[in-house]
Amino acid sequence: MRTGRERPRLWLVGALGVFTAMAANRIAANASPPEEKTPMESRTKHGAPAVRRGAIGPSDWARVVEEVSAEVPEAAPIRLLSTRRFGAGREVAHFEMKNGLRVLVLEDHQAPVVSFQTWFAVGSRHEAPGRTGIAHLFEHLMFKGTKTHPHEVFDRLLEEAGAQTNAATWLDWTFYYENLPADGWGLAPRLESDRMTGLVLNQEQLDSEREVVKNERRFRVENDPDGAMDEALMAMVYGDHPYGHPTLGSMGDLDALSLDDCLGFYRTYYSPSNATIVVVGDVDTREVLETLGRLYGPVPAVEVPRVRPTTPPEQAAMRSRTLTLPVATEKARLAWRAVSADHPDGPALDVVTGILFDNESSRVYRVLVEERGLASDVDGTVEAFALDGIAIADVVLNEGKTARQAVEVLVAEVERLGREGPTPAELERTRNATEAAFLRSLQTAGSKATQLGLYEMTAGDYRLMFEFVDRVRAVTAEDVKRVVGRYLTRDRLNLVVAKPAAGGNAGEGRE
Repeated sequence: MRTGRERPRLWLVGALGVFTAMAANRIAANASPPEEKTPMESRTKHGAPAVRRGAIGPSDWARVVEEVSAEVPEAAPIRLLSTRRFGAGREVAHFEMKNGLRVLVLEDHQAPVVSFQTWFAVGSRHEAPGRTGIAHLFEHLMFKGTKTHPHEVFDRLLEEAGAQTNAATWLDWTFYYENLPADGWGLAPRLESDRMTGLVLNQEQLDSEREVVKNERRFRVENDPDGAMDEALMAMVYGDHPYGHPTLGSMGDLDALSLDDCLGFYRTYYSPSNATIVVVGDVDTREVLETLGRLYGPVPAVEVPRVRPTTPPEQAAMRSRTLTLPVATEKARLAWRAVSADHPDGPALDVVTGILFDNESSRVYRVLVEERGLASDVDGTVEAFALDGIAIADVVLNEGKTARQAVEVLVAEVERLGREGPTPAELERTRNATEAAFLRSLQTAGSKATQLGLYEMTAGDYRLMFEFVDRVRAVTAEDVKRVVGRYLTRDRLNLVVAKPAAGGNAGEGRE
């Protein structure tokens, strides 16, 4: 199976981080939650409120919003946008403050931990031509500190609090997170609200971090065959569409970025009106609203550009490209354009890739690895974006075998599934495995917060997360045949092949 660096997984389509080279994530694994204990009864550290007011029932939301708006007029009016039940006795509540800041809160008192995440609706697709890589570079720059909390103070406070912090950038979003003990959760919004408005940048910091990002590009793309294949594949699938340019940017564009470019990007996109805060864990919702209202309420809203790129034209014929790379045997990476994160066909495509590629019992693995001995590994997934999506398959060939041989067999298996559909056993097994994987993705406060944030940013509505299991269970054999015939056709296929470089030196060729 693939062992690359992971992005957060959007389980709407079961996405395992595939284009990790371009995502340039610096995500630490979520810390395992401490042993379950009685929820903490006070909030005393780092300015968090000290009184727990008890659980809030569905009928109390209007009263809570009214009372907090009166107590924190700088954030008023606060609006309740929606709620959604999350298991027994828990509920996600979605709020909006007067400056446009949106807040998702899930009280989860299983363990005294909190995940605080700040999601900005800006990623590499929002970059201007000639300025690729600025979203990811700016993610790095956000750790350089403010007047109130210089870089070393920011890090020290989080370390002293026992917090885990990191960030990630992808096509549609950038997010920052802190996972920390519940009795000190108020530190996270204090630091995050400060750097949303008070970041201090200078030319020396930009030049230093630019070199860090360029080295990251060398490591993840230029010296990484998987990264080079990923980048070539996305460019092939999306062309001039913003999804087609690398999240890490090009070396030329990175070199051209100025301090004014970075400050302009900050002023344009790092605003409450472009942000969603997700808080999950051992907190009190009223306290969260009061704390965030006082810290973020005074921050003015900024008019954020809302430009939706033109959808790429439908592909009329198969495309292919061959790269010469330092690989031991040939590798093939295949992609078909799929659907956006809010599309109703997402769960069916997720089931399709599970039947075809997901594990050692999948169809293509059995044929290529066990029956024909063409490959040593097969993997596949679907990744959904806000505007589009992509279905992917990876094949690692055995020595002496060619990618072309394997691709013909793989495509034939895809076409057979489209004609005949899955067996009842295949369908049931894949639906069960997909459901189980989704539930495993919700085990910690951090993973719950990440899924809520991903759905809100990418699918446009966190509530779609709660429909996933039912939608997977509802996938039929006819649905499988239909989506294969609609999306995974030969003329929609994009193929990147990596061939071993003579003497181990990477070069490039095109077929």
